[in-house]
Amino acid sequence: MHLDHSREKMNFSDEYLLELALQGDRACFGELIERWQRKIYAFICRYVGNSTDAQDLTQDTFTKAYTNLDRLADPARFPSWLYKIALNECRMRFRKERRAQSVPLPEEEGYPGRPELAVETATPETRLAVQEEIELVREAFKELPEEQRAVILMKEYQGLKFHEISEILDIPLSTVKSRMYLGLKTLRKLMEKR
Repeated sequence: MHLDHSREKMNFSDEYLLELALQGDRACFGELIERWQRKIYAFICRYVGNSTDAQDLTQDTFTKAYTNLDRLADPARFPSWLYKIALNECRMRFRKERRAQSVPLPEEEGYPGRPELAVETATPETRLAVQEEIELVREAFKELPEEQRAVILMKEYQGLKFHEISEILDIPLSTVKSRMYLGLKTLRKLMEKR
């Protein structure tokens, strides 16, 4: 069964679209890409800190997802599975390029957690102070271990729940919470030193 109208596809669940995609309906997988592309791109962009690499890695993520659809045991876990592929693609890219594991926070517009957006009408002095504070947070964030950065990005910037992060990283829920707690604690200490 092939769906002809994109309006119709918008009403279907991810699980149903996956079922149709597994039967060979590429348009249904295309709809899934449309639904998830912005979230996956935002996650990857925050992780790698570079929009060009993020675009490539987002495309690689969806390509890998499509070629491995038959390996997805539970269609209800598609979002977690997709984030896991994205994270693995990022890690493989870092390994291949032998980059340092520091991950700068990007400065794209509309970036969640950008307090400077709230003070756009503030005085120049206030804006400068906010910019300096943001830069200090970015620098401190780079110093966190990769596993703590990943959890903080997923929780605070992607809005994922702890159990979703646990599935994506394939680690116990308690480990996710521990990494979050330790990451935030370390970040506070690093900020106090500055």
